[in-house]
Amino acid sequence: MKKTVALILALMITLFACQPACFAAEASDTGAVRKYGNIGRLSKLNITEDELNDVLKEIMVNSICNKYVFYDTMTDMIMALNRGDIAVLETDQNTVRYIASRNDQIVDRPPYMNPNMLVFCMLLRGEDVELRDQISACITDMKNDGTMEEMTQTYIEDVIAGIDPEAIEPQVFPNAKTIKVAVTGDRPPMDYISEGGEPLGFNTALIAEVAKRLEMNIEIVNVSSAARGIALATGVCDIVFWMEVGDFENWEGADFEDQPENTIVTEPYMSVPLWWAVLKDSPVVNEYRDK
Repeated sequence: MKKTVALILALMITLFACQPACFAAEASDTGAVRKYGNIGRLSKLNITEDELNDVLKEIMVNSICNKYVFYDTMTDMIMALNRGDIAVLETDQNTVRYIASRNDQIVDRPPYMNPNMLVFCMLLRGEDVELRDQISACITDMKNDGTMEEMTQTYIEDVIAGIDPEAIEPQVFPNAKTIKVAVTGDRPPMDYISEGGEPLGFNTALIAEVAKRLEMNIEIVNVSSAARGIALATGVCDIVFWMEVGDFENWEGADFEDQPENTIVTEPYMSVPLWWAVLKDSPVVNEYRDK
């Protein structure tokens, strides 16, 4: 219950922060705000679509969007945007840039002049404190020695530009511990799977490097975004990739968005703005004010 309340508060703060863009449509003579459609988001674990919209119903009265609609996969949500079922697809900026680079009918726009930041980390079971601390130490080292910057260029910027990376071949350590890592494919290029079914995203490269430094083996497990919490709790995997709305430099103690009970998070490895994808011929495009 505590996590659900924290999630609701975080989502309310997010929406309030987006008001200058979401509420930008000019009022008609009757004072009503013009509505352009719904906002699509990947499904949450600790709050349903109806619960979220009920909490936000008073705020959404003045929004250019009607309500939030949840989708279990990014593919389903992109299809909904293309069909016009939703007016806006909301996720992290890197994923929006990737989607727009592959679809000339979609453009990226900020939800606000100063969009909220999404902080990326890894999520583990509560009892795996030692492993969490080891991974966090690796993340710190990778930031300091330039590895994180190099990986960001190769597995995010180059991929968005259309340059696919080489296959990721995790190093094998005989008789060493194996950790199972969930990949969903729902946040390319952070977390994605090639058409041939091979994990090629930044997150896969990241955990492969961490495992090499810790001299552990990794096993990649494909799960749906909505099943990550269950997969972690039931031992299908030991690690899933997670995110929060927060401050990259002061993240400790923050309420991580939609974090299940009895879980812990590593030090964040990346921070990306919250971003929106819209169809280029949508009237919503004209409601944005780029920096």
